[in-house]
Amino acid sequence: MPSLGPDVYVLVFVLAAAGAWGLTALLPLHRLARPAEARLGRRRAGGLAIFAAFLLAPLLVCLVSSDLSDLLASQKGETAGLLGAALMILLLGLLDDFREVDFKIKFLVQIAAASLVFVIGYRIEDVSLPWGATFSLGWTAPALTILWLVFLTNAMNLIDGKDGIAAGVAIIVAVPLAFITANVDNPLVAAQLVAVAGACAGFLPLNLPPASRLLGDSGALLLGFLLAALAIEGSVGVTGSMFISVPIVALGFPILDTLLAFVRRLADLRHPFVRDLDHIQHRLEQRGLSDRAVVLSLYALCILFSGAALTIHYLEATAAEFLAFFAFGAAITAVLFRLGYASSLWNSASLTFLRGALASAVGIRRQPPPPESDEPEIPYEDRPLPASKRRPF
Repeated sequence: MPSLGPDVYVLVFVLAAAGAWGLTALLPLHRLARPAEARLGRRRAGGLAIFAAFLLAPLLVCLVSSDLSDLLASQKGETAGLLGAALMILLLGLLDDFREVDFKIKFLVQIAAASLVFVIGYRIEDVSLPWGATFSLGWTAPALTILWLVFLTNAMNLIDGKDGIAAGVAIIVAVPLAFITANVDNPLVAAQLVAVAGACAGFLPLNLPPASRLLGDSGALLLGFLLAALAIEGSVGVTGSMFISVPIVALGFPILDTLLAFVRRLADLRHPFVRDLDHIQHRLEQRGLSDRAVVLSLYALCILFSGAALTIHYLEATAAEFLAFFAFGAAITAVLFRLGYASSLWNSASLTFLRGALASAVGIRRQPPPPESDEPEIPYEDRPLPASKRRPF
C-alpha cells in the first residue's frame, strides 16, 4: 500500500478548508435558513459545505498525487459506500433542519446508513483492550458496529447546542485520529480524517459566536457519522483488531455528554429522546461563562481527551498509559461533580424513590420533607442566569 507524504495531507487540509469557507461564505445560500434565522443573516450551510469539501478535496489532490490516486482507485468501493452512507445522513439532516423528522424515522435512516458502512467493511469485529487483551465480538459485531455509528452520529448532534462547539470538537478529534491512522498504515482514512478537519476549519470562523452560519442537524449528524466510521478503520492495528480505547478516549466529550443526557433523563423518569437545556455547555453557561468562554472550555476538555488518546497509542510505557487514563477519568469526575451532575442524579426522582424504599425496608425513619414554599420550583436547566453573574469573555 503506498504511503502519503506530509505535503499531501497538508494539501488536502488546505483545499478542504478553502472549499468549505468558500461554499459557506460566498455562495448565495439564502434559502438555507428558517425565516427567523434569515432575518439575522444566519444560514444553515454547514452540512452542504462540509460534505462538498470532504468529497472534493481528496479528488483534487489526486490530480497532483499519484499515491493518493492509487489509494482511491484500490479502495473505490469502500470510498463510494462511505460517501453514499454519508449522503443519506446529510439529506436526513437537511430534512430535519426545515421539517422536524420523527425520531423513529431518523433512527431508521441512520441504521440503514450504518448497515451500508458495515457491509462495505467498516466493522468492529476483533477488539483489543489496554495492556494486551484481545477478543472477538462474533455474532454481535454487526449490532455493536451499528450501535457505535448511530450513537456517535447523534452524540455530535447533541453537543451542537451552541455556535462553534461541534465544528471545533470535530477538528480536535479528527487531527489526532489522523496521526494515529497514518501511524497504523491506513493513509487513505488518514487523508479522509484530514479532509474532515480541514472542512471544519474552513467553516468554523463563520460559526464561532456570534455565528452568521449554522452547522444545522445536517452538519452535526454528518460530522458524527464520518468521525464514527473513520475512527473504526483508523483504530485497527496491524493485527486486524480495533484498539477500542483510542476512539473512545478521543471522542470522550460527545460520548460523555450523550450518556449523561440519557442517564439523567431516565433517572428523572423522562423520555430519553426529549430535548432539554441541561447539557454540559448549558451548565457551564449557568455558572456565568460567556458564549466564547463556554466554547473554549469545551475545546480544552477535548484537547485533554485527544492528548490522552495520543498517549495511549504512541507510548507503550505502562506508567504513561495509566497517567493518560487517570487524566481521562479525572476530567470526567470533575465534570460530574463541579457541574452538579452527581448531585442532580443523586436527587433524581428514581434514586429518591429507591432510597426511600430501601430506608423503609431496613426500618429507617425518613426525614420529613421541608415545608412547601409558595414559590414554584424551577428546574436546574430552566433557571435564568442573572446578568450580574454573567462574566464577559
